[in-house]
Amino acid sequence: MSKTVGDLNLEDEHTTVGIDDTLQEAALRLLTTSGGILVVLDDDQRVKGVIGQRQLIKALSEGVDATESHCHGHMEMDFMKVHLKDSLKNVLKDIKTRTPQAVVAVDENEEFVGYFSPSDYQDAVDLVANLKGLNL
Repeated sequence: MSKTVGDLNLEDEHTTVGIDDTLQEAALRLLTTSGGILVVLDDDQRVKGVIGQRQLIKALSEGVDATESHCHGHMEMDFMKVHLKDSLKNVLKDIKTRTPQAVVAVDENEEFVGYFSPSDYQDAVDLVANLKGLNL
């Protein structure tokens, strides 16, 4: 009975923003987001990057005009994609090996379905440990 990424609640702790949205729009959305991460999507709902507080602050410290500058120029591109059917045990191993800035879940069409947050990571560790303890 292997647990998968789809067994986690990946719908919290993030919101999305378009690749051509301005940094001002990103900042407005980030202010309303628990956990503080924006997943940057293209028009086909495919993940292109992520923006957190650090990326916004860095852009502003460099003097960019937040009303004119677009998300695609300031997003973090070190993210890892996982699929809902992927085994949590394998995903945890890959995250530990690769240490990406963010982990996002996609469906079979590579469209965004959720953000694998640090709390989701802990939930996954707990689930895998519990299954191991039950010898499943």
